[in-house]
Amino acid sequence: MNKITPHLLRDLHATLPEGTEKYLCKHIREALTSYRLGYESEVVLDKSQALSVLSRRLGRGLKRFLQEDMRIALTALQGGNTNRMA
Repeated sequence: MNKITPHLLRDLHATLPEGTEKYLCKHIREALTSYRLGYESEVVLDKSQALSVLSRRLGRGLKRFLQEDMRIALTALQGGNTNRMA
């Protein structure tokens, strides 16, 4: 598991599109909810919408905090190599 630092939490909070929180790893989602003082988005995007939005708006290096299937799909959507570390 990747370490989540306060700096990364701030970046994630600032760049993660609303409605895509459910695609984060469990521990990262819990840390972000705690950082947001319990706020959870009422909007939930389906997987295809989330991939489209995440490919445009997710901050650099934060892809590693997504669930594995979302990381693979996002990498494929962006045309990258799936064997590379995020």
